[in-house]
Amino acid sequence: MYPVRSPARDLVASPEDLGGATSNGMSEFEIQYKKLNKAQKEAVDTIEGPVMVIAGPGTGKTQILTLRIANILLKTDTPPGGILALTFTEAGAKEMKRRLRGIVGPQANDIRIHTYHGFANSVISEFDDHFPHLSRTKQITEVEAEMLVRDILKEKRFAKLRPFGEPDFYVAKIISTISDAKKEAWTPEMVRAFATDEIKRTENDEESISSRGSTKGKLKAEALKRIEKCERTILFADVYEAYEKLKKVQRKMDYDDLIIELLLALCSDELLLRMLQERFLYILIDEHQDTNDSQNVLIRTIANFFDTPNLFVVGDEKQAIYRFQGASVENFLQFQNIWKSMRMIPLETNYRSHQNILDASFSMIENNYTDGEHTNLRVRLHSEADETPRPIDLVMAGNTVAGDEYLINEVQNILNNHPAKTIAVITRRNREVEHLLRICERHNIPASAERGIDIFSHPLGVLFFALIEFLTDPGAIEALAKTIAGGLWNLDFENQARLIRSVRSGKISEIDKEISAIAVLKKNITHTGAIAYLTLAGELSGINNLASRDPLSAEVWRAIILLASELAGRGNTDDPMKLISDLLAYRASADSKSIKISTGASDARVRIMTAHGSKGLEFDYVFVPYATEESWIIRGRGAYFILPREKEEGDEIRDVRRLFYVALTRARGHACLISPLEESPERPLSPLRFLDELDPQYVSKIDLPSKALVDTDSQSIEDIDLNRVTEMIEYAKRSLLERGLSVTALNHFCECPNRFLFKSILKLPEPPSASAEKGNAMHEAMASIWHLSDKSESSISDSIEKTVREYFENSLLPIFEKEPAVEELVSDAPMVATALRIHINQAGTIATETWAEQLLEVNYKKEVITLNLHGKLDAVLDTKSVVFVFDYKTRESLSVNAIKGETKNSNRDYFRQLVFYKILLDKNQKYKNKTIEPALVFIKPDSKGRCPIISLPVESTDIEQVKQEIQNLVESIWSGKFLTTICDNKDCEYCALRKMML
Repeated sequence: MYPVRSPARDLVASPEDLGGATSNGMSEFEIQYKKLNKAQKEAVDTIEGPVMVIAGPGTGKTQILTLRIANILLKTDTPPGGILALTFTEAGAKEMKRRLRGIVGPQANDIRIHTYHGFANSVISEFDDHFPHLSRTKQITEVEAEMLVRDILKEKRFAKLRPFGEPDFYVAKIISTISDAKKEAWTPEMVRAFATDEIKRTENDEESISSRGSTKGKLKAEALKRIEKCERTILFADVYEAYEKLKKVQRKMDYDDLIIELLLALCSDELLLRMLQERFLYILIDEHQDTNDSQNVLIRTIANFFDTPNLFVVGDEKQAIYRFQGASVENFLQFQNIWKSMRMIPLETNYRSHQNILDASFSMIENNYTDGEHTNLRVRLHSEADETPRPIDLVMAGNTVAGDEYLINEVQNILNNHPAKTIAVITRRNREVEHLLRICERHNIPASAERGIDIFSHPLGVLFFALIEFLTDPGAIEALAKTIAGGLWNLDFENQARLIRSVRSGKISEIDKEISAIAVLKKNITHTGAIAYLTLAGELSGINNLASRDPLSAEVWRAIILLASELAGRGNTDDPMKLISDLLAYRASADSKSIKISTGASDARVRIMTAHGSKGLEFDYVFVPYATEESWIIRGRGAYFILPREKEEGDEIRDVRRLFYVALTRARGHACLISPLEESPERPLSPLRFLDELDPQYVSKIDLPSKALVDTDSQSIEDIDLNRVTEMIEYAKRSLLERGLSVTALNHFCECPNRFLFKSILKLPEPPSASAEKGNAMHEAMASIWHLSDKSESSISDSIEKTVREYFENSLLPIFEKEPAVEELVSDAPMVATALRIHINQAGTIATETWAEQLLEVNYKKEVITLNLHGKLDAVLDTKSVVFVFDYKTRESLSVNAIKGETKNSNRDYFRQLVFYKILLDKNQKYKNKTIEPALVFIKPDSKGRCPIISLPVESTDIEQVKQEIQNLVESIWSGKFLTTICDNKDCEYCALRKMML
């Protein structure tokens, strides 16, 4: 039986049925309809055939959708269940249903309003007899998905997807790319075929062939890189295929499978398809610009029953901010290309913002298009808002301190003088939300935010995961030491330092005697419920006390327990060991995880959010405090695999421009953009390029001078317990005077005073890493070959191989890391021997692994402090007039500028090391009147088999700079400043530990 579509006819449901009559005799529908403008009424009245509404910000799209549904019920005999409305978010679905209840009454409960995944799930549940293979199937957890991929990658054929030293590097990336592929309905076969064809296309493309230089006639480096990515993608397709097969065997499905399973069923099960097509006579799509390919295919499949379906889509390409989830302008325009009769209705009236905001934002977003491109989508909005036009403030602040101060002053002024107004502070990144919340807290400004917190890098999370790692693996002494150093177990500092020494020397039994809570926790792990055990661990270890220090820590602790409860529920386990194993596995790919938590009162007038989180909201005042290239244009996130649809050049900038457009158009009355010119003198910032695209006639520019930098994250000595401070200062002074100072410790201090505290003063143990073990093995190898009687290439190579194999026999690395390490070093040995044969055969007196010392006097106030500088030198070659000091680096060569810390993301550690060694030997009587020449030897062969030896001149100014750094270190320790300083790395684990410690 084919469905009959009833055109508009005599009354089916009276206006009074749609929400009842009001006191003036009009129904709620009639009241709301009367408020619509001409274009909105056209959208509501055009209930037959395909319709696309271009609805920019503030044009009332949700109201149009709800009134159109009401109009369908009014003018046709379609039952409520014959209307399907699909939205992008659960919040959107709830809001539409809420509005409908106010207009059509109880009938709203029968109208099918879903997210795409919610709709797929409802169909699978209702027609479960059409999905027998999904019976007893459960949704796979993130932990299970990661473990599944890890197991697949253990196969030898996937060795290239398990990089040495980082075997889990691709795990999260593979899972994310599988999700991307499913959003676009790409099967493993399609991905594999595309990558294979792309290799052939690249190899045969004339543009891929170099036409100059030594590589003339060969493939360009860019082409080789693309081919490498394609080959990696073919491996990915194999993993994808294996993942899908294993999921079926384990009766698991992931979130994206819901839509894929429904699509597959609709393609192969005509009865199911007809039942859905005959049921849903009217389909409405909200936020269509955000749909991905699989969602579009689903809509098209159901709507295809009629030549001119009753399909109503609402969207705005200018607000398409979810390309990273598969959305694209192609998807947005697809239906117009399929149904040529589709009626286009542009909404040109904005009821939110005044005209200056609309015109400024329009002039900016126009840069996303070329002349004549998508003219029907580029709707210029006209304001009907009850707001007084004023220019957008563009504040060029001298630095971030000045910008933050301006922001706080403006917010406080609004709160004091305009008590009914709402304020949004919109950022690009979650970490900026964190920073702004702290600023508001310091200035007693009540603010709320929902943001993703990385519970794994938060100080409390760091300690919790160290704790549970030790409780399930007593051999994880590094984790135990971290819990002691981080402030668990309620120990004073002297006992912390003493117990860490015991851990380093392997005296674990002493720890159990000193900390009775550990024995209690070890005993209870076998006969306590999973969540109850974690709660007990929090209580006995002291995590509960740390969590009570501030609201954020309390939220993180709550989020950890919620995560644990979720994992326990999904895994159906009450075994603490199993739950802890799942938690640790979940953390293994923590770089892509965050837990959403809410902070502040829900009715707070100041809301802080990311631009993505601001979508669909509106505020009286909008502030964008970090309008810089560095904050908004996130670089360095290249794809690791190549999929059939790739972003074109410029797409990422257009995406960010849309996101900035969304942020700007949240404002009703005023928008303020703040662009600081520097974070610090060493970190200049660039104004966001979109600021220059705002029509200057709608912008008021304000210049602010820089403000003195304030270390807002640091504590004051006065804020810390005086006795504890005194203990720690005296211990650090004693340690430095007794042990002396190495260049490694100085490098630690220059990078982060807290790293220096934990690594050089407390000497926290670390588990062996692949890179460190390779370095140790090669250092031993290089020391041995200097003393060979036969220094031929073959002899050197054999000696390196022998030393490496002997070293790794006793290495504690797991076998899957040990074997690749040995294989790499052994395979490099012949190249190292060839590259360094001349170096090893130099004439002179050689001393390897030599200990050198030098005294240095440093002043602190009126006190003269004598430090013993010391270091272990890899090789010292004494010739007649020059003493060469060689330091071996088991990595490929760096440029001179990188060694000196003069390139982006480099530091001065290597150069500081050379200067430090010159200081050690300059006054050594043994080398009197000889030139000291330090050099770096890079013993990881480069692509041409070279192991460069780089000697840099050390000037007197370089020596004075290092001595000044030593002076700074002494002053920081003697004054206690090192206990209150936080480094620039927001994710620094040592700063996190120190925050918990004090």
